Amino acid sequence: MTYHEDMKSRQPNTEGKPSNSKTVGRYGTWKRWLQMLIQYVVIFAIGLTLLFRFVVGVARVSGNSMDPTYHNGQTVWFNRLDHAYQAGDVVCFRLPTGELLVKRVIAVGGDTVDLQDGKVLVNGKPLDESAYAHGRSDEEEGEVSYPYKVPEGSYFVMGDNREHSADSRSFKAIVGAAIKGKLFGA
Repeated sequence: MTYHEDMKSRQPNTEGKPSNSKTVGRYGTWKRWLQMLIQYVVIFAIGLTLLFRFVVGVARVSGNSMDPTYHNGQTVWFNRLDHAYQAGDVVCFRLPTGELLVKRVIAVGGDTVDLQDGKVLVNGKPLDESAYAHGRSDEEEGEVSYPYKVPEGSYFVMGDNREHSADSRSFKAIVGAAIKGKLFGA
């Protein structure tokens, strides 16, 4: 290419049409913007997936066993990272049948639970559950006989609506590995 040919190719287009270099430039900018947008969407999706897989969980309350604290159909959020469950915590757990339940921890491994006159006793002392529980806490048909010693690494759970709750009174204490997490704000 001669000097004159090179200079001629660098001169602006005088025919009123955009030159190829500007079109390519605009397309390149648009293409870079689209690639960045796709990258951000992918990163956001991966981050959201990791968040919900390892940090936060979502469940829906099924039935009225947790009334008045939580209601049938209510969506609840739980923390997957906190595994230090204590009496009074509300947890989400999965039964061996696959059913996902929300219940309150009443006693932990090593505690002894007893039911007397419609009240719950843990280690011989009656629980003050006036802030959340209602109804009588009577025995239910199942495999539990009282007093019941909660096995180590397990949790005795009950619904707040004691007269309408299938809980550890019928299916025994749940193992810690079955608990998916502790509810936020509970």
